Amino acid sequence: MASSTAISCPFHKTATAPSPAEFDEWLQSDLRCSAGRREFQLGRYTVAHVSNGYQFSEALNTFRLDVEEYRKTGFLAIVPSSRVFDNSEDELRVLAQVMVDAGFAESAGALIHSQTIAIPIDVICPVTGIPTFYEFFPVAFCPHAASVVDPLYDPALSTPFLAINTTSDAFAFGMLVRDMSQRHFHCAPHEVGNRHDLERLLHKCAGVWQKMSINTIQAYNKVSEVPERAVHLSSDQQTWTAPHSDPVFAETAKEPHDHEMPVVYANRLCQRWIAALFDGERYQASRDGQSGGIPAFDFRK
Repeated sequence: MASSTAISCPFHKTATAPSPAEFDEWLQSDLRCSAGRREFQLGRYTVAHVSNGYQFSEALNTFRLDVEEYRKTGFLAIVPSSRVFDNSEDELRVLAQVMVDAGFAESAGALIHSQTIAIPIDVICPVTGIPTFYEFFPVAFCPHAASVVDPLYDPALSTPFLAINTTSDAFAFGMLVRDMSQRHFHCAPHEVGNRHDLERLLHKCAGVWQKMSINTIQAYNKVSEVPERAVHLSSDQQTWTAPHSDPVFAETAKEPHDHEMPVVYANRLCQRWIAALFDGERYQASRDGQSGGIPAFDFRK
């Protein structure tokens, strides 16, 4: 996720590309996703300025190769525009058209009506060492999402520039496990021969991932000026609720959706990794971490 503080002028805005100083200021002050901040600090985020679908595809292909080598985990495509926008929906249509031109969707209008794009990337799993694929999901971010008067006000999906953020929570979590395995055991997770040792490491990693998610949700919750458009953590910390479904590309209506927290999906991933390594079970990453939201009836529970 990415975020920006509220924009004071809510109506007419251009979406020019940020200067290096402005981008650094956004990273330091307005990026509230703990996992995203970690990956930026580790140099594992690809940032590219793209003006059309061809440029997006070219940058994505470079990112794909970097994922295969464990060099990158996230891809932020900044889409500069000289147009003056009046609302989020117009901004989202521009971003959706980039995805149409890149061949990932058939219609920009349909894409912003709650469609999801899943981009599979073949990779050696950073935990099991087994060839598999992880799905990466592009999500649209735009300036007017930070404007409280905008019908699609959703500060958790706002950036001060037009952007498409492409990530895989499952792969990013796997890279965290790989990082901690190298730190503690000086080897890749699949080279840890003792099942109990690896299970303890995975349990610790899932706890870290859960805490990062809690920090992210609490940070987003504080910036929303409208309670119904804030993100919330359930009392048992099993789910989080947002005014959107993650990871759809974009939406033209805001409705509350519940999503799994890492204490659910990360632990499920850990069980699958252990089963693949020690029990001979087939492993496939599936969509753990970004399986989509379930409509929630009580947003403020």
